[in-house]
Amino acid sequence: MKHRTRTLHWRQLVYRLSIGLALAQVVLIFLSWLLSAAMPQSSIISLLSARGIRWFFGYFVESEASAPLLWLILGAFALGEMKGSNLLTALSQGVKSGFPSLPRRVKLALITAGSFGALQIVCLLLLTVPPQAVLLSVTGTLSDSSFSASIVPSVCFMLTTMSIVFGLISGTLHGIDGVCRALCSQHALLMPFLLFYVMASMFVSSMYFVFFSY
Repeated sequence: MKHRTRTLHWRQLVYRLSIGLALAQVVLIFLSWLLSAAMPQSSIISLLSARGIRWFFGYFVESEASAPLLWLILGAFALGEMKGSNLLTALSQGVKSGFPSLPRRVKLALITAGSFGALQIVCLLLLTVPPQAVLLSVTGTLSDSSFSASIVPSVCFMLTTMSIVFGLISGTLHGIDGVCRALCSQHALLMPFLLFYVMASMFVSSMYFVFFSY
């Protein structure tokens, strides 16, 4: 019951923040109209003008489709696979009671998944550490490189694949159906944050268009 109360609490907070952003968007629409009418010589653009309406309909998808949206989705996939495979539970039990106390199949699954994760880390290091590595920038640094742009998806992919390996070996995941069900199991957690993301992204993009678009 306590867990359910905490869950409802954070959901209500996210919902209220999302509604607050939606209301702020409505206020911004009318505020941009009032300010542009009161100060026609300013650079403020009304969202109710022809240009504002064309921007909203023409660039809405482009403004929403960004890296954080993909991070949310991939993070939900990774979390779903980690929970569905019981990898998190096995790690918790191993820390509390010790690795030797785990069932033999679970230990084998953990060792295999850990080895698979270590192999992926080694491959990633080979693509980033040597001079003129493939994932480095044109200046040979990690900043503004392909690696820095893909670090979050890479971590999510590693956690997801390690969880799949663990689940298949330990028997908590059964075939492709079990893997896919685990991947999609966190939709109840993902959707509230997607709602908040859409509202926040729309409001921030509108603010930038109204006040900083010349």
